[in-house]
Amino acid sequence: MRLDDPVVVLGGGLAGMGVAWTLARGGFRDVTVVERGAELGGLAGTITEDERFYPLAYHHILHRDRTLLYTLDALGALARVRWRRIRMLFRSSSAFYDLSRPWDFLRFPMSLPDKLRFARLMLRCFRTSDWEAWHEASAAELVDAWGGPGVRRAIFEPLTRLKFDLPCHEVSGAWLGARLHFREGSAPLGYIPGTNWTKVLCEGLAGELEKYRVRVRLGVAVERLERARGRVHEVVLGDGSRLAAATVVSTLPVETYRALAPDDDTPALAAIRYSAIVSALFVTAQPTTPDFYWMNLPTLDLNASGVFRLESLNPTIGAPGESCFNFVSHRPGRTDPFLSRDDATLLAGYREDFRRIFGFEIEPRWSRLTRIPLYSPVFVRGYRNPPLRSSVLENVYFAGNYRTFPSIASTGTALESGFEAGEAILRASGRASGLPQELERFRPPAQLRG
Repeated sequence: MRLDDPVVVLGGGLAGMGVAWTLARGGFRDVTVVERGAELGGLAGTITEDERFYPLAYHHILHRDRTLLYTLDALGALARVRWRRIRMLFRSSSAFYDLSRPWDFLRFPMSLPDKLRFARLMLRCFRTSDWEAWHEASAAELVDAWGGPGVRRAIFEPLTRLKFDLPCHEVSGAWLGARLHFREGSAPLGYIPGTNWTKVLCEGLAGELEKYRVRVRLGVAVERLERARGRVHEVVLGDGSRLAAATVVSTLPVETYRALAPDDDTPALAAIRYSAIVSALFVTAQPTTPDFYWMNLPTLDLNASGVFRLESLNPTIGAPGESCFNFVSHRPGRTDPFLSRDDATLLAGYREDFRRIFGFEIEPRWSRLTRIPLYSPVFVRGYRNPPLRSSVLENVYFAGNYRTFPSIASTGTALESGFEAGEAILRASGRASGLPQELERFRPPAQLRG
């Protein structure tokens, strides 16, 4: 490829911005990002209310997400990050349990031998960084081997139902192990005071694309891919415009891409399916106890899968004295009937959840509902990442969190998948961005780790 050959990136989320940034840094002069939304960022987007910024759904900075920390540092934002230890609660039989606290752990409804086995499971997962041996195993096999069936029934069966609507024996053991390795609930989480940190990230990356003269087409969807002799040569947009393409990078959800290229039978692609999510924000001035950031609802008897109290992580979110509750429902797919309920019905359901959890009616100053029909890949037992490049269309590359298994799907893994795709295209043209080497050398300052 020549540096002035046109590259079209489908999707302007973090993976798409990562691809475009990498290519532009490496010298490509004709890069276009196509995003059907009104702004770049995708799932990392921001809600604005009363001139304040709120996440589209819960987002936090993981202290071990080196790719994200590197990117924030490159954008000049890492010094603004603050770290906070949060409380993760489990609600069971109308009681709340913080398993990091000895008294709560002792009174949690699980036998003492199983509590010791649970501690052993968590310790072994924390010490394990390579999960290759568990790629064909299920979450049930992992938990039973290192914890025991009692631990699985008490904790992990409800959690995999909450996340994927699947029992443990159908969920990937490698994915669960990698998630436990990151210690999301017990390690410090990061935020940026005075704003929504994903806004800082997305605006910073958008500024980089503008600096490198990457073209961005917002508010328009991809209509079809024109192909000939095993290559895509043109991308047709919903407004009728056409983009010449020497290379195409799809960062779209697999289901969306395969609607554009139904005969692309690249290995592992057709097997990928997505969960959906409904996210509701309620902002209120009512005092509420207990204090927490993350509450799991494993009894499966409520509309929500979990509740996040966003100001418990970022005290500057919202106005002084306000609490911001984010109710989240993970659903098994975009066709799930839950997503088709009207806004009033969904919001009423979450208000009822609030009453049942906290014992009184919520009186929100405002509320906002968001449906995301293609949210996250479902990491089933035996999940495999598709290859970086299509086996059918030779100039099509893939990027997105469906390619980062078994790592915990995050903003950092989305960015990393974009960096990887961009670097592969650069290598094919005899170029390099230097970004992988920078990322390898990067070490976040110790004081930023909480």
